[in-house]
Amino acid sequence: MPKYVVKEGILDKFLKKLFSNIGSGKGAKAARLLHKDPVLQDLTKKASDNQEKMKKHIEKRRKEDSDYDYFYNALK
Repeated sequence: MPKYVVKEGILDKFLKKLFSNIGSGKGAKAARLLHKDPVLQDLTKKASDNQEKMKKHIEKRRKEDSDYDYFYNALK
């Protein structure tokens, strides 16, 4: 067996999982798990707040623009 550790993508995988948890509504749970690191906890809260802003913006645009609504539904 090789005696080296491959570290490529570990941080990327962690961040992807963190943001997928935020996207699926488990952001509060992720923030509790990271309570020992206040910087990451703050960034998680900001990401969660931005997610809410994005949802509001998308809903507003869907009501105003029928093409936007069509493409949004096509992505689902």
